[in-house]
Amino acid sequence: MEHRSKVFKFAVIFLLLVPLLIGIVIWASLSNYVGENVQKKPNIILIMADDLGSHDVSLRGSNQILTPNIDALGYQGVIFNRHYTAPMCTPTRSSLLTGKYSIHTGMQHYIIAADQPWCLPLEEKLLPQYLKEAGYKTHIAGKWHLGMAKKAFTPTHRGFDSHVGSLGPYIDYFNFTHWMSIKPYTPGFDFRYNESVYRDRVGEYATDVLADEASKIIYNHDPSGDPLFLYFSQLAPHAANDVDPVQAIPEDLEKVGHIKDPKRRTYAAMVKALDRSVGTVVKALKEKGMLENSIIVFFSDNGGPTKGFVSVEASNYPLKGQKNSPWEGALRGMALVWSPLLQQRHRVSEHLTHITDWLPTFAQIAGSTSIKSAELDGFDIWETLSFNKPPVRREMVHCIDPIIGYSSVYLNGWKYINGTTFNGRFDDWLGEMPFEEDPESLRYPHLVMESEVWRALNPFARRHMKSWDLERIRKKTKIVCEGQNPISTPCEPLKSPCLFHVASDPCEVSNLAHVRSSEVETIENKLRLLLENSVPPGNLPNDPRADPALNQGLWTWWLDSNQVTEPAIF
Repeated sequence: MEHRSKVFKFAVIFLLLVPLLIGIVIWASLSNYVGENVQKKPNIILIMADDLGSHDVSLRGSNQILTPNIDALGYQGVIFNRHYTAPMCTPTRSSLLTGKYSIHTGMQHYIIAADQPWCLPLEEKLLPQYLKEAGYKTHIAGKWHLGMAKKAFTPTHRGFDSHVGSLGPYIDYFNFTHWMSIKPYTPGFDFRYNESVYRDRVGEYATDVLADEASKIIYNHDPSGDPLFLYFSQLAPHAANDVDPVQAIPEDLEKVGHIKDPKRRTYAAMVKALDRSVGTVVKALKEKGMLENSIIVFFSDNGGPTKGFVSVEASNYPLKGQKNSPWEGALRGMALVWSPLLQQRHRVSEHLTHITDWLPTFAQIAGSTSIKSAELDGFDIWETLSFNKPPVRREMVHCIDPIIGYSSVYLNGWKYINGTTFNGRFDDWLGEMPFEEDPESLRYPHLVMESEVWRALNPFARRHMKSWDLERIRKKTKIVCEGQNPISTPCEPLKSPCLFHVASDPCEVSNLAHVRSSEVETIENKLRLLLENSVPPGNLPNDPRADPALNQGLWTWWLDSNQVTEPAIF
């Protein structure tokens, strides 16, 4: 009996200890996993669209162009509904890579044309340089657009280990040439692998080519070694040129046959290709086993152009204006951020974020030592990204252009505009679309959940998502215009400054400058200080020596003595 009692007691103790032992083993395994996969520096994947209309992502609520991969990134991560950029390509890219407003680098006026001999100043330290000193491998796939008149201006001389893509403003999506039809130049080829001319993929569709090249960078990366920084700077859906601006492949055109206007339909097909490219890159990260320790960010460099030169019928509606203007349609978009490191996900944030914030955020995450002494306009927003804490930012410089003569700045909820572009021709609410819903929109949540991105990221979800969760989140991204305030007056920025409380009036309907004179005075005092500390625009006149006809049919570093590099061999 005593023996049986001892056996029974031993059995009870054993049964009680088994769960504890199992728990210890699981804890040890998780600890090893955390030590190996989370504590090391995360991979940073930055995806930038080019001239994407803020209303042309279905996550914003439109069913005309469905973008399930892009949308899935937002639903699985965090949707920043008030992410601001500069109004044009070059100023935005300069602010992204320096963490500074364009007025502090001389990049505030227009863009760098392919025949202009200037660049983002060489004394500026760029994001890939901060990351390289922290041990990162740094790569860019896509558009550069920060200068190419000398080799020293180009990506692999500015902190990137490699570059595949174009150097100038835009290219044809099939033959990869840039054509300045308003000048007496011949079309020039503009596609490189590092410094070498890269013609192997001519005839393929550029959006897909760049997605494939970005994926190659991921597949060739050793995740057990240094962390990866990939700047995937897509061409899409920027215009190909002013003569033939919208270009798409038949397969994508078939998906948007419900859109009647031919230009808008082709633009929509270009957006579909952009969405596919996001899926391609996320799939590569999944197959390489890198998602466990990666941060993925997606946004557009500015709003889309609806009308005018190299326009593509993009829509930023109901926001006012378009690309290259002082209005929200040029400046405000969505930023989508995903990472298993984010503590709060599956949400929409109305916190203010700016293009200059990414450099200090990434540099701090990477452990850069020199970032602490850098004089930047951006802020480290990791606490906002991960924990939904309010950011410290209360002001933004959208653009102060002394050549055109306009300014657009934000302070404590108020936006001040003085002057405008194109003599006010595009100062309106552009891009309202007819009711042309994609037939697939009837199963929208399922379409998102079947996407490449959803399948890759869903295993990391913080909770099980249902279709109604997507619809609930989607409603929160919609921009709602308020009715016109009866005390407001018409905004005529070429005659006098305008003032909008964009925190509550995102569509810039009610100009309150005449009744909020104290806010106008405060902002104008701030503006004077900004002008005193700004750098003059660095633009230089066009140089006809850049003509591809003088450089073997290439857009190249024409100011260097040895202009052409032998083609890459693969």
